[in-house]
Amino acid sequence: MIDKIQKIKSLSRTDIKRISGGIVPPASCNLLCGGAGGVVSNTPGKGDICTPDRSLCCICR
Repeated sequence: MIDKIQKIKSLSRTDIKRISGGIVPPASCNLLCGGAGGVVSNTPGKGDICTPDRSLCCICR
């Protein structure tokens, strides 16, 4: 078990984009939060909604 944990590697944003095929969907807080909308979060934290590559995070209303 410990051997597997030691092999874990943090992926960079470019690595994540390569895994997902390099296609970045257009993202906005209206898409992420639905009809209620939201505002862009500069400091993402608990409860924020983010795109898979964390390039955009929103605080939903």
